[in-house]
Amino acid sequence: MRHLTTFFLSIAFCIPAIATSVKAQENPSTYAQLKSEKSERVLTVTGRGERFVKSTKAKIQVGVRVEGKTAIATQTEVARQANSLVSRLQQLNVEKLQTTTIQLNPRYVYENNRQTQEGFTGQTSVSFLISLAQAGTVLDAAVASGANQIEQVTFIATDAELNAARQLALQDAIKDAQSQSKTVLDALGFTAKTIKSIQISDSAIAYPSPQPRMEALSKVADSIPVLGSEQKVDASVSLQIIY
Repeated sequence: MRHLTTFFLSIAFCIPAIATSVKAQENPSTYAQLKSEKSERVLTVTGRGERFVKSTKAKIQVGVRVEGKTAIATQTEVARQANSLVSRLQQLNVEKLQTTTIQLNPRYVYENNRQTQEGFTGQTSVSFLISLAQAGTVLDAAVASGANQIEQVTFIATDAELNAARQLALQDAIKDAQSQSKTVLDALGFTAKTIKSIQISDSAIAYPSPQPRMEALSKVADSIPVLGSEQKVDASVSLQIIY
């Protein structure tokens, strides 16, 4: 019986080895692929590209701010001036006209460490798009129609122009990545064989800095000069290169 037990144990230990050998023989291509993946050398590089697009439109936000003794009086005057402003902007055919802010707040004064309410402050703001060529004229018309605050002016390009710039920036990023890999591999005495993977990062669009908030203190006869600037479009591409 002791010899029989030893015989069975010997068979049990042999089975895994036999199974592994048979599996390797049945899938020689899989085995070779695994061996190849373990021995392959991969260089990862990230290329960057950027393009500039000239802005053609201005996104403008203007507002009406009113102080009054009572909430009703304040809100009534805000509504009157805001309606005049909106009506004028509609006549000028501005794009994407929308209300962005409506506020009515108590107004306090501080004297001798005491807080006393002294009326109300009401405010409403609207934003719109207009071509750069018309921006100055429209701003003057807005002020003449009741706007007493120029809150923000941002310069933007069209979607078509930004998309075209993105495609060019991606091409620049690919060329940059390829140039980097060639420099490194040439210096080390290696040759690129193929590209294993490509990863494209979301393009970033940098908007020109918005103009600071300004009080429209007076109504001027001459149009306010509004000069646009450029938007920068960034692209990034990462390549894994087998060498």
